[in-house]
Amino acid sequence: MQRREKVAALVGAVIDELNLQRGLGEALSKAADAPLFTQGGPLDSLGLVNLIADLEGRVEAEFGAWVNLADETLFTGAGSPFQSVGRLVDYIDGIL
Repeated sequence: MQRREKVAALVGAVIDELNLQRGLGEALSKAADAPLFTQGGPLDSLGLVNLIADLEGRVEAEFGAWVNLADETLFTGAGSPFQSVGRLVDYIDGIL
């Protein structure tokens, strides 16, 4: 499995965990173009914190590398990796 595929699987696993905590009909999509933390998007700030904490831990366990996803400059703007699932996967893959 390629590194990007492993990253995508980790992001998907974190989304599955978050979905266990969400109400019926509020499940997050794992599609590459699915929004995450955007204006009107499905994640609120607490959901984003949970996503970041779980994902940082899983990335470190899988790759032995710590990634800082809690940098507040990443949360907003056109280039934010949290705009969609695919952008998040690309961002993590790019910094590993």
